[in-house]
Amino acid sequence: MNRTIFWCLSLLMSLLIGSGTPAAKDLEKLKVTSVVFQGNKAFSERSLKKIMLTRTAGFLRPAYYHPDVFQDDVTSLLEFYRRNGHLEVSIPQTEVVIDSAKSTADVRITIVEGELTRVDGVAILGNTVFSDDVLMEQIKIRSGDPLKRQEIQNATLAILTLYSNNGYLEATVSPDIRINQEGHRALVDFFIQENNQFRVDKLCFEGLDKTKPAIARRELLFCPGDIVRYSQLLQSQRNLYLTGLFESVFIRPLSPADEDSAKKDILVELRERMAWELNTGIGYGSVEKARLTLGLFNMNLAGTARKVGLTGKMSFVNRRVEVSFTEPWTLGYRWRTDINLLTEYLEEPGFDLTRTGGRIEVGRSFSHRSSASLTYRQEQVNLRRIKVRPVPEKYKTNLRTLTLSLVYDTRDNLFNSTRGLYLEWTNEMAGAFLQGTDTFARSIGRAKYFHRLTSSALLAHSLEAGWMDVFGSSDEIPLNERFFTGGPNSLRGFEYRLAGPLDENGYPLGGKFKTTLNVEVRQGVYKWIGAVLFADMGNVWKEVEQARLDDIRFSPGFGLRVNTPLGIFRCDLGINVKPRRNEASGRVVFNMGQAF
Repeated sequence: MNRTIFWCLSLLMSLLIGSGTPAAKDLEKLKVTSVVFQGNKAFSERSLKKIMLTRTAGFLRPAYYHPDVFQDDVTSLLEFYRRNGHLEVSIPQTEVVIDSAKSTADVRITIVEGELTRVDGVAILGNTVFSDDVLMEQIKIRSGDPLKRQEIQNATLAILTLYSNNGYLEATVSPDIRINQEGHRALVDFFIQENNQFRVDKLCFEGLDKTKPAIARRELLFCPGDIVRYSQLLQSQRNLYLTGLFESVFIRPLSPADEDSAKKDILVELRERMAWELNTGIGYGSVEKARLTLGLFNMNLAGTARKVGLTGKMSFVNRRVEVSFTEPWTLGYRWRTDINLLTEYLEEPGFDLTRTGGRIEVGRSFSHRSSASLTYRQEQVNLRRIKVRPVPEKYKTNLRTLTLSLVYDTRDNLFNSTRGLYLEWTNEMAGAFLQGTDTFARSIGRAKYFHRLTSSALLAHSLEAGWMDVFGSSDEIPLNERFFTGGPNSLRGFEYRLAGPLDENGYPLGGKFKTTLNVEVRQGVYKWIGAVLFADMGNVWKEVEQARLDDIRFSPGFGLRVNTPLGIFRCDLGINVKPRRNEASGRVVFNMGQAF
């Protein structure tokens, strides 16, 4: 009897206190409600929790206690501290407090960080090509800094990169750490063996079938006789891949057949893509309704990397056929030329139009992030079924424009950015020496910024401002060239193009000045499902001098994102905070892709 009472009391105490490791039977489906650290001073709880796989359960994110995983977490915590200079760290106690009634577990970890070991000095040995001062610029470790293994690895890689970018492909760097346990100080020595400097001997291509060798060779940043620079090999590899001609590209140095100790053959291994592509697209949007896109392209015309294509688009408001040609190298220079010819029928609020014309764009990238282009556009436009009052003076226009565009782009993804900055400035001039029926000037600035708030939350901004005005013999801007706003990609609480000035019948007049600001908080909810809170604001004014802050329209709202194999499906509810006469208090919009 006494033994039974003792066993019951022991079981009750273990459930209440939970010290030690609970039995595996008791740990089935125990949700982790908290992870608490004691004794940590050098690192915050948030930093330490990121190292662990044992996490706190959240909404739609279950997290359960697993003893084996937790033991690995303890080992990871100790290794993290040691990598950051706390060589004497220990975790003397861990507790798992379980509540069997609620099937929950609270995790408590006690840490004794120990004394921090610091760097007492850094030395470089064996170098003859580069001076100590040059090499020390690659090393970010200084006397008095904490002894961090990652910093030593970074310094080793930086020195190797410096040597490999100057032809010393076989250089080695061996860091040696001497630790004074009693004084908690460390000396770091970098032993360098430079070996030979190499130059390019022969260029060897493998995998070229349809593509002409000269097309691949022009993308390389080196030629026979040059010093082998590892950074140029990587950039050349990237250049070849970005041509779109190859599924895979690998560039690597080889020892030449004559075994010359100062030369390396460069092997370029390529696997070509199929030249012909058939692209199809199906989508739905609140403005266009259902839409279908078909495109047939030859991505490598006669093995020259030139591209020709035929694209057709059909929706409830738009029919368009376009022929395109692209020359990636113009007259032997790294300038891209795009030529497009199109015919289009488009239904807009207030008018319909038919458009026939084309454009020629010449541009190039000056770095991974910046580019510039110059575009000549010529279009014959015929306006029909005009409902806007007063009726514009011209129903037909022969438009000829010249546009200069400058772009700076650091985004990680063009269609679903999670970080980076996008800046664009375009300046367009119509008429003047280009002739045509209309003369006007237009300038538009765009900025987008994406920043991670947490691992699943993103803050996104988009700002656009535009100005235009007539000059010369023109009295007004063509109706189809004016600024408009409102709709799925601007002010989502308003109908398409109906947030700006309207005529007496409620049709959009457009204007010469526009500004819009969009802010979104995008939150991942569950796997491929996300939610968005947004605030849109802006307007269009007939004239620049009429712009006032009191006229800014405001449209907050929220939405749903579903990442499908066809792209991101978007559903947004935009609210019209101050609806005017005949305006709805909000709208639900559907579209494919992010708003910006």
